[in-house]
Amino acid sequence: MIQVTLPRATRLRRAVAISALAVAALAATAGVVLAPHASRAVPRGAARPRRAAPPSAAGPLRLVPGAGLVNGIYTRYPHSTAGAVSAATEFLTELGSTLEPDRAATIARLAADASYPQAGPDAARGTVSTRRQLGLPATGSLPPAAAVLLVPVMYQLRDGTADRLTVLLLFDYTETLPAAIREHLGVTAAQMNWTPDGWRLMQPAAADLSALLATPGTAGAARKGWKALANAV
Repeated sequence: MIQVTLPRATRLRRAVAISALAVAALAATAGVVLAPHASRAVPRGAARPRRAAPPSAAGPLRLVPGAGLVNGIYTRYPHSTAGAVSAATEFLTELGSTLEPDRAATIARLAADASYPQAGPDAARGTVSTRRQLGLPATGSLPPAAAVLLVPVMYQLRDGTADRLTVLLLFDYTETLPAAIREHLGVTAAQMNWTPDGWRLMQPAAADLSALLATPGTAGAARKGWKALANAV
């Protein structure tokens, strides 16, 4: 893989531009910051890469399964910190790994808190914006090789109580297009609320997350508060 290092100002301009359009349907659920960190050409239809969770000296947080499965989305995660992080990881992975507006809307409706009734329409609009950002048709069929994949690899927590907390995720984001693969690091924040049906995503609050961008598994990431996830694939 060829590593591309851009001037800091260029990286930040790119991050702001993508954040404004949102990454897939994440506009419906969280503030997102992306920065380019690699690019390479691949044959049409090449497989999308996956990233393993980096190690952590303190031991990674082991993700736990949800007890419910609806339309391919796991829900009903346990009432614990691990449950909240696991739910955020599941929901944002699914939202960030689709280019189909209807699918994004379905995921958002299953994941969103009752206080956020517009999550479905917002998610669909976010996916359309991402298609346009990638130079793809806003509606209809996509080229066979076109896909996106969001893989959370590290986390940290903010504003935690037993029933409400903010889960920050550092993730790898891969755009697979007919002629090339582009990879980015990104940061997103998910506000999680406990309900009788398990953890749910609340409407996102505006936040500047650019200072938290870091390379997973490095000392720099640890200094910024990032901790490893287990089973984040």
